[in-house]
Amino acid sequence: MPRAKGGSIKPPRVVVNPGDGGLISELNNNDVLSGRGGRINNHPGNITFRLVCQDYKHEYLDPRTRKLEKAHVAARLVTQIRSTNPPGRFLKEDQSNPGFFIEIGDQKAWKKAG
Repeated sequence: MPRAKGGSIKPPRVVVNPGDGGLISELNNNDVLSGRGGRINNHPGNITFRLVCQDYKHEYLDPRTRKLEKAHVAARLVTQIRSTNPPGRFLKEDQSNPGFFIEIGDQKAWKKAG
């Protein structure tokens, strides 16, 4: 990623907020699920997410990549997942409504990606 003049770049802009889309009952193959365990690890969206992460790993781990630049790398990865067809979402199971999921939003998705 090219460095901005003066050495300062702005943080990525949040587009998707937690809870956007309400309760989700049906998952698609591009959805990335947060949590632990075989069910989550083996979800097609999580498998794709791990493969896409490999594409960004070299740039992210490069010692010359600064902290804010790493945030932009993670944001690009999340945008790539969200741009698939059907759009990938970053979800977690809703504790109050078993069997339903909610969007975790961009900031938590960036943390998952970073």
